[in-house]
Amino acid sequence: KQLTRHLQQLVRKGLIEEPAKGAYRLSARQNSCEGTFTLAEKGYGFLRPDDEKQPDLFIPARHIGTAMDGDRVRVLQRISRRDGRPYAEVVQVLERAHSRLLGEVRINRQGAVALPLDPKLAGPIFLDHSQELKTGQVVEVQIESYAQASHAARGLVSEIIGEAGDPQVDIETVIRNNALPYQFSAAALAEAKKAAQPVTAAEIARRSDLRQLPLVTIDGETARDFDDAVAVRKESAGSFRLWVCIADVAHYVKPGSHIDQDALERGTSVYFPGYCLPMLPEVLSNGICSLNPDEERLVMTAEMQINSVGHCTGASFYPAVMRSRARLTYTQVATCLEEAESVKLPSELRTQLLQMAELAEILNRMRRQRGSLALEVPEVEILLDESGRPIDLVKAERNQAHCLIEEFMLAANEAVAAFLQRQKMAFLYRIHEPPSIDKLQDFQQLAAECGFGLTLGDNLQQKLQELLKEIADRPEERLLNQQLLRSLPQARYAPENKKHFGLAADCYCHFTSPIRRYPDLSVHRALKQALRAGQGGSLDHSRLVTLGGDCSAKERRAMTAERQLVELRRCQVMVKRLGDQFGGIISSVTEFGFFVELNEYFVEGLVHVRSLQNDYYSFDPQNHSLTGERRRKTFKVGMAVTIKVAAVDPARGRVDFTLVESR
Repeated sequence: KQLTRHLQQLVRKGLIEEPAKGAYRLSARQNSCEGTFTLAEKGYGFLRPDDEKQPDLFIPARHIGTAMDGDRVRVLQRISRRDGRPYAEVVQVLERAHSRLLGEVRINRQGAVALPLDPKLAGPIFLDHSQELKTGQVVEVQIESYAQASHAARGLVSEIIGEAGDPQVDIETVIRNNALPYQFSAAALAEAKKAAQPVTAAEIARRSDLRQLPLVTIDGETARDFDDAVAVRKESAGSFRLWVCIADVAHYVKPGSHIDQDALERGTSVYFPGYCLPMLPEVLSNGICSLNPDEERLVMTAEMQINSVGHCTGASFYPAVMRSRARLTYTQVATCLEEAESVKLPSELRTQLLQMAELAEILNRMRRQRGSLALEVPEVEILLDESGRPIDLVKAERNQAHCLIEEFMLAANEAVAAFLQRQKMAFLYRIHEPPSIDKLQDFQQLAAECGFGLTLGDNLQQKLQELLKEIADRPEERLLNQQLLRSLPQARYAPENKKHFGLAADCYCHFTSPIRRYPDLSVHRALKQALRAGQGGSLDHSRLVTLGGDCSAKERRAMTAERQLVELRRCQVMVKRLGDQFGGIISSVTEFGFFVELNEYFVEGLVHVRSLQNDYYSFDPQNHSLTGERRRKTFKVGMAVTIKVAAVDPARGRVDFTLVESR
């Protein structure tokens, strides 16, 4: 009996095979493969082999064993006797991806168990020493033993996070599931406190003094950290002088310091609805580095001369000290620009705001003429109650003030990048490469299905811009803008200048937000070195390659976390709207149904093909459509429909609709 048990264990590990009952032989090693396991929503999985040249392998649910999403496993490749298709079977877990996970506590007769919050992680996990736990608590579990064929996983509670359904617990869950650093080291906090001292007279003497310049900050109503201030003066022949002053974070955060290490670990601040996970300790980000009104602050300044057609004819860069005249909001500025007398501001500031609007319009016109893409993709704003629970979804409004600040920041970023390039400095460019021809052809086909033509080839940016202008204020505008955005590669950081396709910029970097982005802090350091050294001098190129890849990855990590919480909040709002009807547009079509984006809420949900009554629908991948075989009813991208909210699954971020009417 012992021999049989050992033989069966060797079979499960894939070391031997049992071609017939009671007969064993050495496993054919060429049928063995190692890689990373990914669990699909419906219970089956895939193996991504270590050898990237090999295709992914399908793993049926019954052959997953005890593997968890992200584990590194070894599989045996099989051929199905029923249909001859290849599949794989997990025979050994080589390396576990999760030593800790978050779960919701359930108390039963056997004791306490934690049900993983991530649907891709198997469970339950039996909890040891669980006397103080209660049903409904969200806990962090340290896994002591993983599930085996003979027993379930066991673990210890390392931390009680809070009650399920608490808005702050939702945020903590997203933070931990995405491995976002959320605590500063004691050494970093001590350094930050020591650094956050008032500006000294000696430091002022070493800098240009801009305290008499009418600089202002313009941000959202809820902003707490102000890292940019601007001033404009109109000069002769229709030209302008623009000052963009950015918080001198590099003065306070030295390379290799504890603050710097923590900031690098984060890479960026993360913004959730009603909550911010900052890159820098608050004593810096909301304190001495924030350009608060009527307080002396240290800044790095880009002073630019811009002619009447928006070209920068000269620029200088220098450390300075400033004092903001006012903390303005986007709403205030937009109101002032529409009706100057309606906002109580000094006449000097009202005049300057009007000049700012004039300059911003010139800069915007210049960028569009060179091919910069103006993608109008509306964003949703989640309204929260006092406890942080979502109560409604509204369209986030963009006004003239948003565009004004955006144009000035773009101008400063380009000017700094061009200067550093002329100085032959190695620094992190913000690059955006052109889309692939396959992506462009897919978008071209979608535009054609919506009734709009697009010719690919030379002057692509101009042609895309003409299409965007043609679809403005049309029902298909939001859909095509979104699809074009998805067709473009994600921008990234690198020390090689590969230009910026979306902005049609030959040379571009991020300089204007060092409080919340580490690449900007890196550019500030390069700028300071260039100003000290003049011609020549360079940062280490190989380190910048690593830094660029690391910052790009952490930017994607932050975006994923932000998107997850937004999707959760959207679902929590839609739970209250079960059974309600909404109008929307079909945003994509698949063989299993079509997705609809609601006009009112910008929420996307699935109308499953099973819910389409009275016909059998076939999918046409060429035309992205579903067509009924008997009645020939067709559903395609861009079609207006009315749906009913049928089901909401906040844990998976999914909303299901049923069709009410199509037009």
